[in-house]
Amino acid sequence: MRVCHIWQNFFPIESGGVERYILLLSDFLSRQDQNMHFILLTDKSSISFLRAPRIHDCEKINSLDVHRLKATFPSLLRKASYILFHRSFKLFDDSWTMNLYRAAVNIRGINHVDVFHVHGFWQPFYPTIGLLLSQHFHRPFVITLHGDSLNPDDPYAIPIKAPTTVNVLRHADVISTYSKEVLNALRKWGLGKKSRLVPNFVDARSFKRPLSNENGSGNRIVMVTRLSEEKDPITPIRAFAKVKNAVPEATFKIVGYGPLYECANREVQDLNLGGAVTFYGGQRDVRKILWDSDVFVGTRSGYLATLEAWAAGLAVVAPEFGIMKEIVSNGENGILSPLGDANQLADKLINLIRNKHLRTMIAENGIKASEKHDVQNVAPSIANIYKSLL
Repeated sequence: MRVCHIWQNFFPIESGGVERYILLLSDFLSRQDQNMHFILLTDKSSISFLRAPRIHDCEKINSLDVHRLKATFPSLLRKASYILFHRSFKLFDDSWTMNLYRAAVNIRGINHVDVFHVHGFWQPFYPTIGLLLSQHFHRPFVITLHGDSLNPDDPYAIPIKAPTTVNVLRHADVISTYSKEVLNALRKWGLGKKSRLVPNFVDARSFKRPLSNENGSGNRIVMVTRLSEEKDPITPIRAFAKVKNAVPEATFKIVGYGPLYECANREVQDLNLGGAVTFYGGQRDVRKILWDSDVFVGTRSGYLATLEAWAAGLAVVAPEFGIMKEIVSNGENGILSPLGDANQLADKLINLIRNKHLRTMIAENGIKASEKHDVQNVAPSIANIYKSLL
């Protein structure tokens, strides 16, 4: 069986939750069944001219054969419209999508794909390409919605009611989501028969903390997230300023990269936190950093990063929002804090640092929670979806 993942953003040095999800799923299933092969269709057309030469058009990353669709004349027009008018135009968007689709049709081996699997849904372009490919080759079409917010007032919610999104969803053979809220909405909109609730997953055993790292000081805080507006990495930095005043020996590791990287650095300097905060940038393997930490600060929609922190034996503090509110039992396997409230987040972090019993209890329950989300328990259900469609 050959599966083609489709996801617009795939740059391993900046790998976020969806990228790690695709890699872990593909690696695990290919090890379980040597007849399963995975390719990834992703984007290169929107990368800046300075970065593009450093990004390969095709490369092998673990079990994935990665194919990046290059810039075309319509993509240049679309990029120019953003620069000149700070917006896109439907004519350029449609032309760009169709040119990328035509390039995808000609990728070597694409005609041998058995299932097309689209990930994410914040922009319609690559989901549309996935739909067109499945129709062109008459192959099944799977969609995984990785978002957890449907609030129309939320600028980072899945645009699930947009006409293009609705069209693609209605043509899918199977839709999977990890959010009960999203699943209930799909059922309400008449898509329940093709929708599945599939939890996110982690390789829990590979993240298990070594015995030599089990006794931490309790004041080592870490955050693993993409540094972008939708993740709100600035609130934890501001919260840490209050933590540092109460617990002078506290430290804060920030792992991740993104458009707010420089802004986050400036915030640290403005708050005089330079000696206590360390930026690690983008990391493909965060295990050693987690093992050298005690408390994990989750960010909005940081499902996979939270699972990794649980498996690594950290006490988790997460925003009371979306999927985090669904998977974290407040006071049991984590502490929930109002989204965007630096003062309340700081108070909860200080309490965890000072209360070793609470910190240990939450960390131990987090390990148990991660075991329920282990890839061995979840990934086979996705393989079964693939096989059921053939």
